Amino acid sequence: MVIRRGDAAQEKPRYEVAIIGAGPGGIAAAHLLRRRGICDIVILERGSDFGGSWRDNHYPGLTVDIPILWYQFSFARNPRWTRLFAPGSEIQGYLTETARDLGLYPLLRPHSEVVRQSWDEQAALWRLDIADGEQVSARFVVSSVGGYVNAKPNLDIPGLDEFEGTVLRPNAWDDSYDTRGKNVAVIGTGSSGVQIVSALSGTVSQLDVYQRTPNWILPKVDFGIPPLLRALLRLPGIASAGHLLGRAAFDLFFLVPVVHLLSRIPDRPLTGAMRGYDAFIRLMYRGLLRRAVRDEATRDALLPRHGILAKRPVISSSYLTSFNEPATHLITTPIARVTATGVRTVDGVERPADLIVTATGYELWTDPETYRVGTILGTDGFDLAQYYRTHGLRSYAGTAHPRLPNRWEIVGPLGFVGVGWTDFVETIAEHAVRVIDAARRRDCEIVAVTPRAFQAWDARMRRAGRVAHLYFTRCNPESNTYFVNSRGETVYHRPQTITAARRFARHSALEDYLFTTAHAPEPAAEAEAS
Repeated sequence: MVIRRGDAAQEKPRYEVAIIGAGPGGIAAAHLLRRRGICDIVILERGSDFGGSWRDNHYPGLTVDIPILWYQFSFARNPRWTRLFAPGSEIQGYLTETARDLGLYPLLRPHSEVVRQSWDEQAALWRLDIADGEQVSARFVVSSVGGYVNAKPNLDIPGLDEFEGTVLRPNAWDDSYDTRGKNVAVIGTGSSGVQIVSALSGTVSQLDVYQRTPNWILPKVDFGIPPLLRALLRLPGIASAGHLLGRAAFDLFFLVPVVHLLSRIPDRPLTGAMRGYDAFIRLMYRGLLRRAVRDEATRDALLPRHGILAKRPVISSSYLTSFNEPATHLITTPIARVTATGVRTVDGVERPADLIVTATGYELWTDPETYRVGTILGTDGFDLAQYYRTHGLRSYAGTAHPRLPNRWEIVGPLGFVGVGWTDFVETIAEHAVRVIDAARRRDCEIVAVTPRAFQAWDARMRRAGRVAHLYFTRCNPESNTYFVNSRGETVYHRPQTITAARRFARHSALEDYLFTTAHAPEPAAEAEAS
């Protein structure tokens, strides 16, 4: 729908499109915009370069957690990967090389952290306040700040500021620090903690791993990609065919059953069946632990209490066996405090440490607390953070909100879909870019999803996500997982097949948006004729 209104001449924005964030989502959005001939773009990045989390994280053992052939853009296939699970440095190199090959560096403004986004309804543009005091204006905004927004503060670890040794975080690792011969304490056993422990075990004097909750650790079948396979991946269509095959398999064997088949089963038998499935998988996992870990007490402590899909399983073939090293110890007693020279647990035992690694996780886009009040402001004083706190996290297609015109989020509620992160951000970016292009072709300055379409989409997604919601909340009520936020909402996954999501990105009904054109007043005779 297009509405024309007779406003006075408007302020011209500095840029047509501002992209916030230069990670994979920012790269995808910029490329897709330019492919449609939209080139007046700025990429505002708080860091120093492209790459996002892959730029910030370069800790020991960092690798991708899915086969790398499914972790790349469809428009930038790389036949030069060295391993099936590529190391982090290789992925960061791929992202910067892709940005360079696509000519995106002239668009990048590094060290430009956006601290406030406010919609100027009169001027029909966004005003973006930068941390250094500058303000940037843009007609359209694509927010691509990523899913792992900020590292969680270490405030829940008392005494950490009194520690006289070294404290490192996965996203702020000091590559010059030599861990050899050191006493190391790793706090946290998520993906980062597992990779760091796997890399350090057997190379340090003592390695104490402080575990709050055991996770599912699944074997990683990793190998170097031989030259013959790399040559094969260079042939036209081979890499894309493999990617399509992966999507089809994920749809057929996982998403279709969860979204379309299991949803037909009533709650009670469905819940019982899912609990039975988890019990069977846990029984099989006990066998894996017996083969991998020699000490019985350690095996018992490593057995997860939650279902296998309640949290994202960690992929590693060396973490479990690292506890067979005499100097690697699993500590499950809660931490009382950090002292000047080590870590003391509630049983009074103090273990010395030269280095403490705090792998305690990130603020995620799924939690309302991640959004700060007064930082994203839309029409009529609308505050996104306040809305999320009051009404819960909601969006249209994981990306748009009626009260935030001309703005899309690459990473939003009920948005994640795809084989890997690049699949996901490319799909969301394609939808946003398509609507921006439609607004330009219609000569419209303002476009916003309609409240009716917004509400219908949200209701549809919550119905489709019933199985996942039951699993995360009823089958695993005690599980501390980012799949369930502080409001008890399950807004991480988009309950839709990859095929349907990508079709929606390309062919969704533009009637779900309201397009508004603001022009200077026309001469009276012409106005009457119109």
